[in-house]
Amino acid sequence: MRVLIETRDCPFELEITRVVRLFLSSVEIRYRHLSADSSQTEVDDEADDTMTERDLWITLSLSRSNGEVLAVGRLQEAAPGKNRTCFATHRDAPHQCEDALPSKKLHKHAVLHVLHQLLEEYTGESTPWGFLTGIRPAKLAHKLILKGQSESQIKRELQTEYRLSEERARLLLEIAQIESSVVPDLYHLDKAVSIYVGIPFCPTHCAYCTFPAYSMAEKATYVDDFLAALERELAHLGGFLRERKIPVTSVYVGGGTPTSLRANELERLLASIHREIPGFRAWRELCVEAGRPDTITPDRLRVMKDMGVSRISVNPQTFKAETLRHIRRGHTPDQIDHRFHAAREAGFDNINMDVILGLPGETVEDVRYTMERVGRLDPDSITVHTMALKRSSEVTNDRDQFRVPDDEIVRTMMKETESCVRGLGHRPYYVYRQMDILGNLENIGFAKPGKESVYNISIIEERQTIVGVGGGAVTKVIGSGGQHVGRLANPREPKAYIETIESVVAKKDALLRKRFSDGSTGGEAKANRSPVDCSC
Repeated sequence: MRVLIETRDCPFELEITRVVRLFLSSVEIRYRHLSADSSQTEVDDEADDTMTERDLWITLSLSRSNGEVLAVGRLQEAAPGKNRTCFATHRDAPHQCEDALPSKKLHKHAVLHVLHQLLEEYTGESTPWGFLTGIRPAKLAHKLILKGQSESQIKRELQTEYRLSEERARLLLEIAQIESSVVPDLYHLDKAVSIYVGIPFCPTHCAYCTFPAYSMAEKATYVDDFLAALERELAHLGGFLRERKIPVTSVYVGGGTPTSLRANELERLLASIHREIPGFRAWRELCVEAGRPDTITPDRLRVMKDMGVSRISVNPQTFKAETLRHIRRGHTPDQIDHRFHAAREAGFDNINMDVILGLPGETVEDVRYTMERVGRLDPDSITVHTMALKRSSEVTNDRDQFRVPDDEIVRTMMKETESCVRGLGHRPYYVYRQMDILGNLENIGFAKPGKESVYNISIIEERQTIVGVGGGAVTKVIGSGGQHVGRLANPREPKAYIETIESVVAKKDALLRKRFSDGSTGGEAKANRSPVDCSC
């Protein structure tokens, strides 16, 4: 199908394209942009070849008057033998949505609202998240809570202003309320920081992964120098935190797979974190992303337990043996059981398990089997990821080899999985989304009450600075009220990180001093959004 989109004073091509693809995933899209003062209102088919090669013609325009914004849209079916036209309008004032949106965001909101209405009417379908394409949808619910709106008002605004389904509006409110109960000072964490430690090594590289994860078979020779560079970065950060008396909320060791390190290397890492980062006994948690069951051994478990790690992950992703081999996970379903029981026997009472919905070749029945096996183990938290087609992953680049389920099947997987997880006594406590996620769905963290990860809530809701140290780690500096002050990414590749460590330390020091200078409340500048750490 070919779609022509004609816009008048609507400079939101990227966002418009994303919304169109929520409904029409494989269409060819062409644009024609008209200036605000253009008098042309009709398209001359004979004069412009791009106008004749179309099945749908969508026009979008904006106008402003007395502080209000009016978006008007028309969708016309142009295929031979068909003659269908849809109209939609949406009027916004700055006070009507999302806490007095700035003008550009208000304009974009109105245009996308109209476009979503047109496509809903044309296709007869709806999307679970409306026209939202951002990573952190629960931030909307938090903003409305801070404005003093009631539960019914919040759900109504999410449904009417952002076109969310009733189910997703209810989910966002539930998660925002749970986050606030787990972290009662969530809205006041800007004076503290959490720390992410990136270990960019894995036993193998999974077919769906794009995170910093270099094979130990190729990069093991860099481990010693990498740890030395990381110790340098931790020492400088620790000195800064002590100097400014900045408290630390939580520490999360991720990657990659931190347990790719041998037991003595893991002990060296955790000892340096203890030594350099102040206030260990006041941290709310110390998490290690064990992740890959094939890296979990008795000596590594002993090291983590002795060093005060309070939460770990043992991630199956699936219990289907064929899929595990296909995506190169490197372990078997029975190994998952064995390593989970070993972690319990080592004394860990907060174990997370990740599953991924929409893995290549999987069916709803496969997911049911995975959840049955997960349920038998009874983990303390379960993180449900929906497969996302990331640009540089093998799954995305070789679609013939890695055939993923269609959107309707993935939505059924999510519905059944959520029901199963809730039945195990878990409740949703954070949610995030990714571009090109199957079924226009989400990733949800579930946990038994009292087993939620404080770090996950902190990074998702962006209410405090997250300082990233190590390979591929991202520092996101947050000011008061959730203002974005700056962002800095460390080199991903181990050798590059080692060779540039002095520059890394200097740049980070300047960024943190800008934020935590005496009397500073944070700047107004917004940073690019960084990806959420996704467990391996």
